[in-house]
Amino acid sequence: MNYLDIRIKELMGEADAHLTRSSQPHGWLGLVRSMARGRLGWTMWVIWVVQLLLFVAGVLAAIRFFQAADVLVALKYGLSAATLILLAVQVKLSIAPHMHTERTLRALKRIEILILAQNAKK
Repeated sequence: MNYLDIRIKELMGEADAHLTRSSQPHGWLGLVRSMARGRLGWTMWVIWVVQLLLFVAGVLAAIRFFQAADVLVALKYGLSAATLILLAVQVKLSIAPHMHTERTLRALKRIEILILAQNAKK
C-alpha cells in the first residue's frame, strides 16, 4: 500500500470502507481474469489459443532441430522453431497495451468513486 491509499483510508469513514475495497487495483492475474470476461473476452481467448499453438509448434520444431543429423533438416527446423517462438512471444506481448489501458481505466474509476463519495457527504 502506498501513501495515497493510506491517506484515502484516513479521510474516509467506516461507512465508505466498501468503496475503497471494491475499487482496489487488481494484480496481473486479476487483470487477465477481468479481460477474459469483458465484452472483448473472446478476442483474448483467441489470442491465448493462437499463442499457445505457436509456442507448442515452436517447441516441437526445436526438439526436431536438436534431433536432426542432416544440416538441411536442422536448418529447416531451427528456423521454423525460432520463428514460431518469436511469433508466440509477439502475440503474447500484443496484450500488454490492452492490460495497461484496463489498469488506467480502473484507476480512473477509483478516483471517480472517491470523488462521488465525497460529494455525496456534502
